[in-house]
Amino acid sequence: MTSPVISIPGMDTVLFDASEWPLVVGRFPELGEPDRVGRILSSLDAILALQQPFVMAWIPPSHDHDDEPHEDEKRSVVWIKQRKADLRAHCRGYLYITQDPALRALLEDRLNQVRKMYGFAMVVVDDQDTARTQAQALL
Repeated sequence: MTSPVISIPGMDTVLFDASEWPLVVGRFPELGEPDRVGRILSSLDAILALQQPFVMAWIPPSHDHDDEPHEDEKRSVVWIKQRKADLRAHCRGYLYITQDPALRALLEDRLNQVRKMYGFAMVVVDDQDTARTQAQALL
């Protein structure tokens, strides 16, 4: 991969780690965390502002996606629609890190439904080492 970018202006370093740029590891916040959706979307905006290829590796939260508050889900969908061209231009893939077989199956099913909307690779991997290898292949 390229030289590490430790800090991206505007990126929430509690949720995101870009120390292995262009691989960025993001942790989905739990439901009770303050301004969780705003922090994710602002951070993704900061990453996209670099206008460089990257791969996003996500660590899922403990709650199910279906438990997301409707307004949070709506806000995320609007953001994705507004940034679709930028995501397709710069993001080489989303990786979801989990070793839980049930979560893996659930994610695979959901990803099959949304891959076309995003327009880039979406893969479930077991761990960060596999995410690194997969990111190199996607880049």
